[in-house]
Amino acid sequence: MRIAFLGPSYPWRGGIAQFAQNFAEKLANNHEIMMFTFINQYPAIIFPGSYQFEKSAINFNLPTHRILTPYNPLTWFSAIHDINGWNPDILVVSYWLPVFAPAYGFILRHIKNCKIVFLIHNLDFHEKWLLADKLSKYALKPAHYFLTLSNISTDKLKLLKSDRDSHILQLFHPVYEFINTHTEAVKYSKRILFFGFIKHYKGLDILLEAMPVVIKEIPQIKLVIAGEIYGDKSIYIDLISKLGLENNVESHFSYISDEQIEEYFSECDVCVLPYRSATQSGVSQMSFAYEVPVIATKVGGIEETVKDKFNGLLVEPNDPKALADKIIQYYKSDFADQLRANIRAQNEEYSWDTFTRRFLEIIN
Repeated sequence: MRIAFLGPSYPWRGGIAQFAQNFAEKLANNHEIMMFTFINQYPAIIFPGSYQFEKSAINFNLPTHRILTPYNPLTWFSAIHDINGWNPDILVVSYWLPVFAPAYGFILRHIKNCKIVFLIHNLDFHEKWLLADKLSKYALKPAHYFLTLSNISTDKLKLLKSDRDSHILQLFHPVYEFINTHTEAVKYSKRILFFGFIKHYKGLDILLEAMPVVIKEIPQIKLVIAGEIYGDKSIYIDLISKLGLENNVESHFSYISDEQIEEYFSECDVCVLPYRSATQSGVSQMSFAYEVPVIATKVGGIEETVKDKFNGLLVEPNDPKALADKIIQYYKSDFADQLRANIRAQNEEYSWDTFTRRFLEIIN
């Protein structure tokens, strides 16, 4: 089969692009793949990060065609021409923000003779978007299949597309397949990790507010922050200073390349996700790839992947004291080794091979 992807992929950075690349690489073992991606993704004026391109030296060898600038309608026609010209059997479209809806909706109404699959990363958006549901409905209407990764996305999709429930395939966010040169993670290093893009909804401030309680019980604890801030960096710098955490916080406020990921996960005991809201989390699956347990809040689809006292610990959101207690519990208890063993056992179930096989079974 000829399978095309539309949306971010290399050279664009971020979790949506990374997901599409992993998915496409698995499909490429038995199928012909083409990545149709962006000429430009966001206008620089609305992009909160420092740069939009991936600077990793890791090779991505699948054929890639940059055809679309979503906010430039002149490129929509060339995208239609090129996708139809390649004549895919399946077109997988990554969707996570309504800003792409007008372009997607127009283009997909002109794609011929192929199954259109919307890969839904998010339909409950962290930022408020004017007419978000109407835009999403417009984008999703041409789809033949919907691929979701969590219950919360499936439920939202059913509200938007109640007439197409039978075409919804709910799978899961697979565990990433990184090359782990550390045969065994560093144990009991007293280092906890906050990883990924830093946005308000991810609750880094809540974790920082929890740290004084944790430090009182575990004075040698170190919080490692690794990720680029989307917003005002001074909020977190000032909070670290106000709480007197300078000696217990190691900050790396920059984008973390693929080559650097292992360095952070392999040197930490546990990854903490103090999110205020979430659909699902690629960070949790990244953590599990390195057999690192996760302490996370009970929000969105997080509970579908982080199982309390199986592969991590769960805590109520927006409560620094409760979060501190969970971190202390993790270090004071003796089940860390069992959590790692459980993660090791579950990773095959949540593999990209399993994900791809189940996808093809439904589509075929």
